Amino acid sequence: MPGQSSDTFEDLARYYDAIMTDVDYDRWEIATANIAQMLPKDFLHLDAACGTGTLLRALKPYKWHSIGVDLSPAMLRLANKKRTRTPLAAANLQRLPFKGSFDYITCLFDSMNFLLKKAAIRAAIKSLARALSPGGLLYFDVVTEEMILQHFADQVWSERNGRFSTKWSCKYHRATSTCETRIKVKRGPETTLYERVYELDFIKQAIEDAGLTLLGEHDAETWRSVRKKSVRVDFVCTKGPADAYAKPFKNAVRRMQECLRD
Repeated sequence: MPGQSSDTFEDLARYYDAIMTDVDYDRWEIATANIAQMLPKDFLHLDAACGTGTLLRALKPYKWHSIGVDLSPAMLRLANKKRTRTPLAAANLQRLPFKGSFDYITCLFDSMNFLLKKAAIRAAIKSLARALSPGGLLYFDVVTEEMILQHFADQVWSERNGRFSTKWSCKYHRATSTCETRIKVKRGPETTLYERVYELDFIKQAIEDAGLTLLGEHDAETWRSVRKKSVRVDFVCTKGPADAYAKPFKNAVRRMQECLRD
């Protein structure tokens, strides 16, 4: 019955893609493909917290060997309907069933922010690190408090999403840096989503503690230095020394800045 599932997205999943049509998934595709240029051909890619598989579908023309995992069975059912022929499985970011398996892992669209405790973030980054092969790359992002304050905190609004409407309300709990968003589709049950904002220094320490080397952190909208007003930050890490990636990553940053400027 609605509201009794442990799957947070059980009621929202079938509406999710329509609700997110204004999201700039193209930028994630461009960044993901750009970073991949640093890897040898025929690498194995994991899209962790893949949701309904939108990024995986966008990546199909590249003909990568990709796998998608997500905690939500409802979201995975939607991903399967997109017929990307990409293997999909249910898995927890904090306990991924892989060890040294992937050359490239992506974990995007603020999936990390849905982890509400610092211990969960540390566990997830360590789990992603374990899943990487030596020299592999991890690309993930987080939203900042600036994003919440600019676009969501203490707001109420309605949207038309094609053939249905949604009602939204958002409350930002500053004491815990937690954003509580309530979404009601048509006259159906209300879904409540929680995200937490983390200090970037904490994220960087978690990366280091997981045995990863940070190649760079960038303002996601420009791929230049992170600013006080940055609303999203992209992190790129490697499992092992960064020396081999020094020049390739510098070139990747330059390419991204050119793409985002156009």
